[in-house]
Amino acid sequence: MRSLSRRTVVIGAVLLVVVVAVVVVLVVRATAGPSSPGDVTFAAGGATATVGASQFCDVQVTECGDDPEANAVLRVPPNTPLTVTVPEEVVSTPWQLAFTFRDPAGAIQQGRSPVFAPGTTPSFTLVLPVATDQLESAEVQQYGARISQGPNGLEFATRSTWVLSVDDR
Repeated sequence: MRSLSRRTVVIGAVLLVVVVAVVVVLVVRATAGPSSPGDVTFAAGGATATVGASQFCDVQVTECGDDPEANAVLRVPPNTPLTVTVPEEVVSTPWQLAFTFRDPAGAIQQGRSPVFAPGTTPSFTLVLPVATDQLESAEVQQYGARISQGPNGLEFATRSTWVLSVDDR
C-alpha cells in the first residue's frame, strides 16, 4: 500500500474544513428565520427619521422575527404633512399606512391610507382631515400572502411593520 504524501494530507484537510464551513453557513441561513425587508423613511417639516422593521415575517407569515428597539421618533406639528417612503422590498408587495391622531376635541382617532398594490408607489403623503389635528403615531404595514376569513370578510396577515412615534413638543 502506498503512503500518502504530506501535501495530499494537507489538501484533504483543507477541503474538509471548507466543506464543514459551507455546511455550517447553509444550516445557519436555513434556521435563522426571516430578515428585515429594509428601512422606511418618515419625513415632516424638513426632518426625517429612518427605521428598520419592528416585526418581520416570511411571505406566508409563518416564521417571524422582531426588533423591539426599531421605533422612529419625529416631531410632526399640526398641519404638517407626513411623507412615508418604503424600500423596493415593500413596494413589490401590498402595503398600507395605519395612523392615529388627536382631533380638536382631544379624542384619539384612527385612520388608514388606501392599500397600495404591488409595484405602484414607493411613497405616500399623509394629510390629516383638519389642520389642528395632531398626529400621534404611524405604522407602515406590509401584507403577506396568508389570507383568512374574518368576521368582516377576508383578512390579510401583516408581514412586516415599521413604527413612528410622534414627538409633539
